[in-house]
Amino acid sequence: MSRRTKIVHFEFKLLSSRHAPLKSDTSNALCVDWTQMNNFVRSKGKRLLRAKKVANFRLWLLLLLLAPLGLCCAAQNIEETELFIPGHDGINTYRIPSIVSTRNGTVLVFCEGRRDRNEDGTPTHLVLKRSLDNRGSRKMTWQPLQILLTSKAGEAYMNPVPIVDERDGTIFLLVNPYFQPYKDVPVHIWLMKSTDDGATWSSPTDITTGTGLKELGPGIGIQMRSGRLVAPVYDGVIFSDDHGKTWKSGGKISDVYSESQVVELVDGSLLLNVRQGVGHRAVGISTDGGQTWSKPRNDMALSDPTEYKGCQGSLIRYSRKGAGNSKNRLLFSNPSDPNHRLNMTVRISYDEGRTWPVAKMIKEGPGGYSSMTVLPDGSIGLVYESGSFRTISFVRFTLEWITGGTDRETRMGN
Repeated sequence: MSRRTKIVHFEFKLLSSRHAPLKSDTSNALCVDWTQMNNFVRSKGKRLLRAKKVANFRLWLLLLLLAPLGLCCAAQNIEETELFIPGHDGINTYRIPSIVSTRNGTVLVFCEGRRDRNEDGTPTHLVLKRSLDNRGSRKMTWQPLQILLTSKAGEAYMNPVPIVDERDGTIFLLVNPYFQPYKDVPVHIWLMKSTDDGATWSSPTDITTGTGLKELGPGIGIQMRSGRLVAPVYDGVIFSDDHGKTWKSGGKISDVYSESQVVELVDGSLLLNVRQGVGHRAVGISTDGGQTWSKPRNDMALSDPTEYKGCQGSLIRYSRKGAGNSKNRLLFSNPSDPNHRLNMTVRISYDEGRTWPVAKMIKEGPGGYSSMTVLPDGSIGLVYESGSFRTISFVRFTLEWITGGTDRETRMGN
């Protein structure tokens, strides 16, 4: 290489080579040949060179070329792992994920392990994977699969809904046990709990006496600022005011009956977001902790694929204004294609769910049920059904990545 020719490699794909002096090598790196650059400048940049020296012009152009490199690197700032893979651990299909972060920073991912085939109601284990190293920039690692409930006589343990009690860190896990012959109807609710970040679990207890027969979530439950534990069900919520000792059913929301997720708004009311299968989601508001609900309205900003009468979605709070946060933020995820379960997308609302001005596609292609959590370092963890809807993938990204760098705040609390 001559003294006059310096090659600078940029690790992103060359999009266009129409303008020499840009060229690509065999590794798809973008190169700048300064000999050709001089010719380019002399022929195309005479007006600019009247006011600037060649060296300054080179520096300016180099910085200009580095700008898309920074954007490209930011766009690649996403971690993805196939967490539950069909055929692994003797399980044919993994579906219906849910994810929570514990008070100590452990991340728990639950899902249905459909032992023999993909269909609803077939023999289904309730399974879990945990991650213990969730702070900083290094890639998260995961503990071996745990089977929390084993299908022994063909039963299906479905619709996992975990809730973290911030008072003492207890994790409650609600699940629907379906026995054969399977029917998609309201059934009993079982409750399990862990006091050691999911390493061990209690035997299940039946809480149906207090709640009635219900179909859970699926997804996650929440703890209100009052301390009330709230779990979404198809027709509203169930709740506990004594840290999981007893459970009751709230009032029924009218006109909609399907998979739902719930979040507490800054004014203390609850927002229930419901699958409809008519092209968009429905939302209802409760101002009394879930005892009664407003008439649901259609949220036209949140698409819901018409295939299979819609798809479950995830709704969480990222931040509440105050306590070191400058904004209220809600996050919502679901497949954004209007017709099919495709293109898993995350949206942000800054006005408590009234509008959703920011949307970022996580991955083009198949995407089904999903669940989100805020990780200990303020990044966001999402699990979703991917591939042939038999795999559960984990994705980790930042608020900055979703917004293209316009929202950079690190979450301090909610």
